[in-house]
Amino acid sequence: MKSKEFFELIFNPFTRIAGWQAFWLGLVFLILSGVIGGFGNVIFDGVIDSHLVKEETMLQSFGYLGISMLTLVLVMWIAGLIISKGFRFIDILGTMTLSKAPFILLAIVGFFTKMPDTNEIMKNPMVILSSTSFLLMMILSVPVLVWSITLMYNALKISCGTKGSKLTTAFIIAILGSEAISKLLIYFVL
Repeated sequence: MKSKEFFELIFNPFTRIAGWQAFWLGLVFLILSGVIGGFGNVIFDGVIDSHLVKEETMLQSFGYLGISMLTLVLVMWIAGLIISKGFRFIDILGTMTLSKAPFILLAIVGFFTKMPDTNEIMKNPMVILSSTSFLLMMILSVPVLVWSITLMYNALKISCGTKGSKLTTAFIIAILGSEAISKLLIYFVL
């Protein structure tokens, strides 16, 4: 496989996989992220959000993941209805589920991360720099977030068969809306 094809597959696998295949593969990544995150105290408490916490139950881990995935899929489906006439719900479901796969990297790194004490951080924010693993997780979270958002954009683009400013505008509104809605649901439900 040539490097150009490799990068196209990494950032837009939806030209080759969609629908039920993407859903089942994405579900495997979600379950692994939930389990590893549950043991590593990494929560995915939003569509494009993750945090390292002191304690978390497996039920909370999957509750956060479930709410954020449901919100993402439903909001992107509504966006798809607005910008496109002919697409299948299963394509949105599958591709959006798979677009969350990069977050497994944060769950794995979080499993090995030592979070500084919150009280110490409040007294001296520079204490964050003394925890190499925490610093690594913070740095890694940026490319993981960019990668996941890129996948979500390409998922909507391929699933709805649309492009241009209409797609970009709908995606930006949908991603911000789904993040806000998921945060509210998590706050009120969990």
